[in-house]
Amino acid sequence: MNAIELNWNFIREQLPGGWRELAVEMGLIHPVPPQLHAKIDNIEPILRLELHRAGLEASLETTTATAAAAAKKVAEDKAPGNEEPNGPLVDLAATSLHAWERKLGPYLAELLARMVGANDVFAAMRWSGYEIILADGTVVTRPGAKGTTARVLYALRLANMTLLKCLVTDEHGSESLRVFEVRAGQLWICDRLYSNPEDIAWIVDADGEVLVRYNRGALPLYDAKGRCFDVMGHVRSLTSPEAMAEWSVWVRPKGHAPIEGRLCAVRLPEEQAEKARQRLRREYGSKVTPESLEAAAWVMVFTTVSCERLTTQQVLELYRLRWQVELEIKRDKSIGGLDKLPNFRDDTISTWLYAKLLIQQIARKVVSPAVAFPPSAVGSAVLPVSSGDPREAAPHDTAGRRRDVARHGARLPSDPRRAAPHLAA
Repeated sequence: MNAIELNWNFIREQLPGGWRELAVEMGLIHPVPPQLHAKIDNIEPILRLELHRAGLEASLETTTATAAAAAKKVAEDKAPGNEEPNGPLVDLAATSLHAWERKLGPYLAELLARMVGANDVFAAMRWSGYEIILADGTVVTRPGAKGTTARVLYALRLANMTLLKCLVTDEHGSESLRVFEVRAGQLWICDRLYSNPEDIAWIVDADGEVLVRYNRGALPLYDAKGRCFDVMGHVRSLTSPEAMAEWSVWVRPKGHAPIEGRLCAVRLPEEQAEKARQRLRREYGSKVTPESLEAAAWVMVFTTVSCERLTTQQVLELYRLRWQVELEIKRDKSIGGLDKLPNFRDDTISTWLYAKLLIQQIARKVVSPAVAFPPSAVGSAVLPVSSGDPREAAPHDTAGRRRDVARHGARLPSDPRRAAPHLAA
């Protein structure tokens, strides 16, 4: 099966507009007079090296040595007065690239946000003014290790895909919202691992709001008089698919005033409920309880947001969007190698994760109708002609190449690391 040969000029065209100017605006690049002969006078060579390193999961030494060798060959082969035809290369020390990695995270985050258009879905104005924050965690295992090597906890602002915090702990660390800084006006969306009174109190005490999947074992609920709230007894009233309702409930953290909230629930169609039961049987085997299997028929969430700001339907819709984000992260982790962390530094891990996600977005754009081509692409972006038919478009025919991607784009390998060697070629 043929694959698309991607060189840097082609990769570069997929980036959002203004990516060079953005580096200047963010203070990463400082314009200097030409006579000073600065080695780095624009962000392009650094971005190229970082995408190469993350895409191939290469070490700092390997990345910089590869770039230095390629730059030397280009200098030897280049005719006087001609520029390198496939983007700039730079001879950079490994320690220098590491220093760049420590400050590239916010820049890559903004590039990613511009590519995915997340602000259209998670804009504050759409969700009653709330700044939507997703908190989640994942475990990683280093090569040769058995079991969990480390845990990565992260908080992601969904409107612009900014990683607010990325914390790495050892295998003994636990997932908790109490490691994050919370600000007023934020709405934190989390799965059932964070559905406990202490984490909810942490968010509320910082004037934030929370939306979590209800955890029957870790989040006891009470009514206005302090009596245990019969969750299953109430949700059983939702008998038809997509029927939804909400109830006022209270959470009672130890040593803390009761926190008022809402339990929102929706009945799943039977086929979706059965899939949920099958997952429970796979995960817990013979230990799964009849009550857990029954509860799988509903999606239940707890939120501290008032009904005046978000309706029951909006609360459930927002949580469903969170599931879409989580599924995308899981896909990127399995295909893009997000779990293969370079070290234990928060700043370089942030850069690594953003570089990985950016490569994923570039790969998606390549196989979509939105794919872009360099203005002069002769010999630069060679597209596949899997049929061997000479009637296929010539490499210099931009319109023909667009048609070719539309026909054969699905044949691009799903693993974007297959394209990474050409980032430094």
